[in-house]
Amino acid sequence: MKIDKFRNKEFVNREKEIKYLIDRFENVPEEILWLFGPKSTGKTTLIEYIIEKKLKKHWVKYINFRGLMVSNYHDFVSAFFEEKDEEAQELKRKYKLGVFELEAKTLKKIRENKINLFNELIEELKKIKKTKLIVIDEIQTLEDIYLNEDKYLLKEFLNFCVRLTKELHLAHVVILSSNTLFINQIYNEAKLKVTSEFKEINHMNKEATFEYLEIKGIKEKELVWDYLGGTIAQIQKMLFKSKYFNTLKEYLDSELELAVGEIRFFMIKKCNQEEIKIFKQIAKEIFENDEFHIVETSENKDQIMAVVEKFSEIEFLFYNPLNNKITANNRLYYKAFETFIKDM
Repeated sequence: MKIDKFRNKEFVNREKEIKYLIDRFENVPEEILWLFGPKSTGKTTLIEYIIEKKLKKHWVKYINFRGLMVSNYHDFVSAFFEEKDEEAQELKRKYKLGVFELEAKTLKKIRENKINLFNELIEELKKIKKTKLIVIDEIQTLEDIYLNEDKYLLKEFLNFCVRLTKELHLAHVVILSSNTLFINQIYNEAKLKVTSEFKEINHMNKEATFEYLEIKGIKEKELVWDYLGGTIAQIQKMLFKSKYFNTLKEYLDSELELAVGEIRFFMIKKCNQEEIKIFKQIAKEIFENDEFHIVETSENKDQIMAVVEKFSEIEFLFYNPLNNKITANNRLYYKAFETFIKDM
């Protein structure tokens, strides 16, 4: 197991994913790559690590919409462009998109939709001789924004991504999301399905988790796995905080109590009795069989799917659109499910 340092934290056990992504970025762009997976699997950290440490010769534009307030097309343009510190009266003041520079009058026309932003970007990208990579994090932020009165910004942006990859082979495009309900919409959209590849980034398996715990000097490996599984963020939190408790189990029980409280509070505030009943049935099957499947012949399949969507949005459940499996988002929630099925 390789453990690296990245931004003053340990970066653990991603050799296979790193090799896969670097190999991909060294070849001709052919399709959009969607990286998805449960919360806290390290999708964003993985791509940021590769960008900063492994792609020194690439041209990279990385936009994380998680930290941006994007509510309209103007905001979207501003996410790409930065204004240079020049006097406001200067007619040919420059703006930049990554390494791009556009004149103020061109940017004004783009914002007014008199010039197609995406066509302009393609022309600028053609001027760059390096291998190009565009990374978008949490793209579902754009879902309800209009480009104009009859066109959605998200749809046009994804069409632009298809042009960059499948049609022009001009730039690699990677899109990250932990919102698998959104990924499911994309996966079932015919044009995007054939122009995309979907890769799941998941928690560490048991073997890798035990190896890491061994390196960190943790003897109670089975206990940690029972509560936290291979969720690296929770394990690293445990390594730091458990020393303030009398025993490791005391710390793990406190984390489990918090997880149970999260779910209970959500059910009280956001769910009706029928939704709670359905959730408990889902939780029971996940706890007993590790996963849940929606049966097409079920009379209440629409209600079940609505509950799955509700609990997936708050990230208690994880819905995999590639195989239609529903699981707990992490091992701690899986263990918390036991509490809610005892009184069934």
